[in-house]
Amino acid sequence: MPAPKKQSPSSPATDRPPPGGPLSYMTPAVAARARQLAAQHEHRRAVAEFRARRAADQQARLNALLQEAIAALASLLSAPGPGNHPAR
Repeated sequence: MPAPKKQSPSSPATDRPPPGGPLSYMTPAVAARARQLAAQHEHRRAVAEFRARRAADQQARLNALLQEAIAALASLLSAPGPGNHPAR
């Protein structure tokens, strides 16, 4: 079995920039834009969280009102009224 071939130094697999090279440097403008985008993302996430919490609170209030209305109707329908005398 032959030994695996070594890649030549000019092959594409070894054509990577060294660590700390030109791709790791960020200009102040690029850094500012990255911070701006991160802040916008955080703001959108906070707004979405607020809206979800508000919708859940509104749904809980609506459910409570609906249960009160059902209880009131049930008590009105089960209570004997002027024309609803129990049979003797």
